[in-house]
Amino acid sequence: MLPPIEDLEHYCIFLDFDGTLVEIEDHPDDVRVDASTLRYIERLRGKVGGALALISGRDIDVVDRLLHPLVLPVAGVHGLQRRDAAGRLHTPVIDQRIVEAIASNIESTFSEEPGVIIEKKTGAVALHYRLRPDFETRCVELAQGIVRDRPELHLIKGKMVCEIRLDGNDKAAVIEAFLAERPFKGRKPIFAGDDATDESGFGAVNACGGISIKIGGNPTRAMFRATSVLELRNWFEGLLKAARTSRVQ
Repeated sequence: MLPPIEDLEHYCIFLDFDGTLVEIEDHPDDVRVDASTLRYIERLRGKVGGALALISGRDIDVVDRLLHPLVLPVAGVHGLQRRDAAGRLHTPVIDQRIVEAIASNIESTFSEEPGVIIEKKTGAVALHYRLRPDFETRCVELAQGIVRDRPELHLIKGKMVCEIRLDGNDKAAVIEAFLAERPFKGRKPIFAGDDATDESGFGAVNACGGISIKIGGNPTRAMFRATSVLELRNWFEGLLKAARTSRVQ
């Protein structure tokens, strides 16, 4: 169950993208954001005075393309990238040649296997096996072998995906960075996410007395749960509607 909130304007909002703001698709390139979702985001952003950011596993450039014409504060690649509310980009120096070499290794292993999707990002490679769940063990073992004895690499295991990422901030660190800046500073955070990669963010939000929301039923550090993307959206839409009704009265 999701909690009642009477004063949403005193909060700031952090949302994961896939599986939280939009439904997960079989192929990451199949995701689309419709006009009603864009309007929903705009209404939420307006209610919290612009203090809304996306905390995604995708590249910032990809998030911008999917949300066009909206341009929001965003953390990308699970915290490796961050664009603040003023539009400044915070990211470590990234050797993309490492990413290319990892991707080449994975491609050579699965070149004859349809349904295994290799997604190259800035500073990371994601190996999706949603269309081939029978390959989970092979994918995980390959990813574990690549990161073994390489401290500059991290393995992030999510929903039907293994991601190999260069060293850098996680979702907790970027949420904490946003909370130190305007317009997020001084507000109580809400963070919603659906995957294991969001757990550090839940911990950061819990530590400062915010509201953490897990989408789905897996074990979590989050304080609250929503069963689906739609339930989360309906909760936020209900809060927005209640605020409008209160103003009219």
